[in-house]
Amino acid sequence: MCEWKASKNQGEMGEKMAKNEAKGEELKQQIIETAWGLFWEKGYEKTTVNDIIEAVGTSKGGFYYHFSAKEDLLNALYSVFDREYKKFYENMDKALPSLVQLKLLSQYVSYFIEGNVSSDLLAALYQSQLVKKCQECFLSPDRYYIRLVKKIIAEGQEKEEIRRDISVEDLSHHVLVLERGIIMDWCVQNGNFSLGYYGTKSFDLYIEFMKAENVR
Repeated sequence: MCEWKASKNQGEMGEKMAKNEAKGEELKQQIIETAWGLFWEKGYEKTTVNDIIEAVGTSKGGFYYHFSAKEDLLNALYSVFDREYKKFYENMDKALPSLVQLKLLSQYVSYFIEGNVSSDLLAALYQSQLVKKCQECFLSPDRYYIRLVKKIIAEGQEKEEIRRDISVEDLSHHVLVLERGIIMDWCVQNGNFSLGYYGTKSFDLYIEFMKAENVR
């Protein structure tokens, strides 16, 4: 009888812990989504932790349980970017040539950022990476977007659409550096040019370099 009660109590405790974890994760995502909206509406610098707490409707304890400061939120925002990129790719026609897939994806990234992310937020994101001098979240090789770029390039090489004399690692690195460079320039110039337009034009030039037919 005692063993049955102990087992029942353990089961109830486990169920309660699982529910608490789910609620905690739900609150964390709510904070991330709300912060994203406020950063776009007010700008990153002008948005305070109290603004986020008030908009979410949580307590300071609820916020600081998940994030040590506003700056800590930056590394969590990559999940919002990757979620959008994943949705776009999942709806893409996979029968398209790999270079076309890569171009459409890069084009979407540029236009998505231009239309949904403020230049001061991007500047803060890049600054946080430079200060920490480590590849956390946005620059992590485990990021969905980075793995996706590598996947498309690898498939393109297998189908002999993309040159094979340069490794997947090197080609994907060039693609990502090109994208970051244009985005960084957009930040420095405070969004004074069309990121989508110039990002697409620049990527078109690199696509020519990647074509398998260019290898002699």
